Amino acid sequence: MRKLLIFLFLLCFVQAFAQPEFDKRLSFDEIQALLKDGISPRDLRKQAMAWYHWAYYDEEQTGLPDSAFQYLAHSVALFAQTNDTFAYQRARADLADRLAARNLSDEAIKMQQEALEYFRRTGNLRLETHLLARMSRVYLNKGENEKALALKRAFTIKNGVLKDTVLAIAVAKYEVEHDAQLGKYAFARYGASNALRLAEQIKRNDFITWGQFSVGYYSLLDKDYKMALFFLKKAERSAPRSNLQMRRDICRQMSLTYEALDSLPLALRYSYRAAEISDSLLIQEQQAALHRLAFQFDTHQKRIEIDLLEKEKSAAQEQSKQQQLGLATLGVALAAVLLALFFIVRDYNHRMRVNKVITAQTEEINQQKIRDLENTLKIETMQSMLAGQESERQRVAQDLHDSVGGLLAAVKIQLETMTAKKPERAQDEDWKKIRGLLDETVAETRHIARNMQPSALMEFGLVTALRDLCNRVHGEGVPHITFQHFGEFANIDREIALNCYRIIQELLQNTLKHAHATEILVQITQTDNQLALLVEDDGTGFDPQNTQKGMGTDNVARRAQFLKGELSVQSSKGQGTSTLVTVPLSETQGKP
Repeated sequence: MRKLLIFLFLLCFVQAFAQPEFDKRLSFDEIQALLKDGISPRDLRKQAMAWYHWAYYDEEQTGLPDSAFQYLAHSVALFAQTNDTFAYQRARADLADRLAARNLSDEAIKMQQEALEYFRRTGNLRLETHLLARMSRVYLNKGENEKALALKRAFTIKNGVLKDTVLAIAVAKYEVEHDAQLGKYAFARYGASNALRLAEQIKRNDFITWGQFSVGYYSLLDKDYKMALFFLKKAERSAPRSNLQMRRDICRQMSLTYEALDSLPLALRYSYRAAEISDSLLIQEQQAALHRLAFQFDTHQKRIEIDLLEKEKSAAQEQSKQQQLGLATLGVALAAVLLALFFIVRDYNHRMRVNKVITAQTEEINQQKIRDLENTLKIETMQSMLAGQESERQRVAQDLHDSVGGLLAAVKIQLETMTAKKPERAQDEDWKKIRGLLDETVAETRHIARNMQPSALMEFGLVTALRDLCNRVHGEGVPHITFQHFGEFANIDREIALNCYRIIQELLQNTLKHAHATEILVQITQTDNQLALLVEDDGTGFDPQNTQKGMGTDNVARRAQFLKGELSVQSSKGQGTSTLVTVPLSETQGKP
């Protein structure tokens, strides 16, 4: 009964949110085509819609919710960059359901509240009403009954205008089950009676049968046996003969009711009847199994017959061949020498070809070993070079902080002392200019030291360091930078985190220097086995095939290769640039 309730509740919401491009389930090829159309030319809305459908496709195929949750979150992030607010709130409402299923009720309610305010502001009564029902359900699961009741009242008022009786029945059924779980059978019976009344208004026989059975069932649990018997009999009359499971459950409860009323013959009769229906269900299952076995046996027999025919055909062909060989013996004898020479030449040529293939394969293996050795040497050299760069960065940053910073601080103190001795100097324009230049020098020195050795990365982790990096870029004429992160980011190797920070730093500096953008998106996403680093801008773009070296891409490529990751750059003139770096993680990295 709980499965039926959940299915009905979700079905009501699917019907409420009906929008063809969202609710039509796409095939794998259709999703790939939609994603391809969204990438070139760049269309964020198509990309978002493709990721939305990919989430549901992946969940339906694998039954695993984690990947679907990540894809849906990515879809929401892409919708946020478009002007389609309805699609953004629609996808967030679905994401909120996933959060509630993960017991993240507070986050789910926050998303639902924002979506509710949007649909209320745009006058979408249907979606507003259904979101009220959703939020009431989440609060009820949290145990905050007062808020759940307030939302239910608001839903009832709205649904009085909307008049969605099916939704009202679904909500009532959910409350009936909730009361029953708490042992409040009288309340459950009352709720089932209300649901039955609504079902009779719209003449839905399936809901009517459920309502009659539920009133009788909860009356039995509440020990009101006469009321239970009355409604169970009504359910027995209304239940269709084809619904054997419902009829079996009705007979079982009627048997228990008659037993409670000390009417043992009738209790025994309905117990037998429930057993007979159970036997019928079992027979149906057995017949289905027999049909499957019969089909398999029939297929096996046909395969045997085909094999026999093939063997007979082969035997006939072999007999005919022997007869032909017997008739052609003289011709074969005359051609034996020529055939022998032919086979000798062919065998020699075959051996030569085999030797060439073996030689080529050996050469290819040797070349592959050489390439592997070169790659290993490159990686070791790159590792040493990057380690040397970081060591030199740390040394220079320390020198800037200790030596140059100390000297500048001493100079500033000396200037302050001189100003204190002669206060009139503070009004001198040249003196003010010197102090201003000194302050700028101190700030620039600190900025350079922080860029060369990001202390936030070592102290607070990758996400905080990247947020600090993005926040430091501000001022007039500087693009607006949006930073987003998805995932846990726990236990990431320090070397991987440092190189990921440097990659984002290189890409961000390159964008600020060359892209002439107004908006920059910096996004980092962690799944179970990889990190994804994304930097996008709406700048002038460029042709990746004709890009000259020396614009920061070399360092990014080297670091990605060092991390055994992949670098992907998508750009065209006037269309902005999207750079994606994926870095693999071991099984222990990134897990709390």
